[in-house]
Amino acid sequence: MSIVLISDGALERAGCGRLAETLQQRNRPCLTVGPALLSLQPLSGMETEVLIDPLQLLGHPLLEQASAIGLFLQKPQDVRGFVRAYRAICRNSGRPAAPVFSGPLIPLVGDALVQDLIERCCCDLLLVSGDVQLKQVQAMTFNWGKHHPWPDTIATGFWFDSKQSGPASPQRMLLALIQESVPTYPGATDQLLRQLRNWAQKNPSWTVVLQRDHAWRTDRPLININGRTPLPANLVSAAPGQMLPLLGRCTACLTVSSPWIYAAMAWGSIPLIVADYGIHGRQGTTGFFGSGTMHHLRSVRQLDDLLNLPGVNQTWLDSMGGAISNGTDRLLNALDKLSKPNNRESGAS
Repeated sequence: MSIVLISDGALERAGCGRLAETLQQRNRPCLTVGPALLSLQPLSGMETEVLIDPLQLLGHPLLEQASAIGLFLQKPQDVRGFVRAYRAICRNSGRPAAPVFSGPLIPLVGDALVQDLIERCCCDLLLVSGDVQLKQVQAMTFNWGKHHPWPDTIATGFWFDSKQSGPASPQRMLLALIQESVPTYPGATDQLLRQLRNWAQKNPSWTVVLQRDHAWRTDRPLININGRTPLPANLVSAAPGQMLPLLGRCTACLTVSSPWIYAAMAWGSIPLIVADYGIHGRQGTTGFFGSGTMHHLRSVRQLDDLLNLPGVNQTWLDSMGGAISNGTDRLLNALDKLSKPNNRESGAS
């Protein structure tokens, strides 16, 4: 019997891959499953042991041998549909359903956390990042009663390794995490890219690396030259599969709200959350309130100013999941508890 880990996106696959490694270190059999990821990816090692679409798994012999199912899909509403169909198939075939666990992996807060978990509360076990999320879940479900059962919820920490993957860069490096749809304001991404270009031109002792945090196609350059002044030599676009090594090597890391900034924070880089777009749910910046890392672009006149920025609020980072180093053990303990008779109670269907 194996724990089956299902993912359909790059971040989700990275989290499942790390979880699979730690499970195997504890001699717990597991299997990673998911579809092939198309386009160019910011992360390497995105292969799964079994290539198959999640919906094609329903009724598949793989799930019949599962001791538990970890379901990490990009759209939380897809989790509800999968769980309903899986349990219906199990009922019709006369076999018990394996416990299903799921969670958003990244540290959501407020409305974003509520909206995500409401779609996942059909699972037997929910995973969140840190104590902040646990407290918000407890507040949300206070006094719900037996008519609205809520699944057990545990905090398991961040989805990436606690230690960086390599030595710091010998030359000062600013890594800019460019998101696909944030900032949402028209022309805002182009404006940010122009600022990064200007910084590179005026600071030749720094390397400015543009890193997409999402999949992309080769025919979509980040910066269009259009016959104008050539790009400065110290402004480069990251190659596919390089994001994690760059996060471990960079001097400073800038983004509007990419969740991968948490890795830069945990690994000791200087973080800068661009505050020009405000603290807003649409920009994904609400979760960074209290981090001490939000700064306006105008506060950085030259890149050496980054060296004087304060570090992340460690208390805040710990509460978001940074203090948890035994997430896999917490998960196994919760799954073992669910496997005991009379201890399992499914969430809302």
